[in-house]
Amino acid sequence: PEYRAGHIPGAVSIPVDELADRLDELPAGVDVVAYCRGAWCLFAHDAVRLLTARGRRGRRLVDGMLEWRLDGRPVEVSAA
Repeated sequence: PEYRAGHIPGAVSIPVDELADRLDELPAGVDVVAYCRGAWCLFAHDAVRLLTARGRRGRRLVDGMLEWRLDGRPVEVSAA
C-alpha cells in the first residue's frame, strides 16, 4: 500500500522480509538504494545489511519517502 501511494519513479518494491528470496529481480553491478516511509525507519538499514552480506552494493537513502515528498521531488503513484 505504501508503494502504491507514492514512490520514487523507477523504484522497485521489495519488502525487506522478501529481499533475500528476490535478489535476482535487482540488476547486478549497480548500487541499490533502499528507503522506506521515513528517515527513522529501520527497514532500509536492514536491507542494506542484507545486500552487502550477499555481495551486492547497497546504500540507504538518507531521508525517507516523507522527506522526499516534502522536498518537492518527483513521486510516482501506482494503480491499486
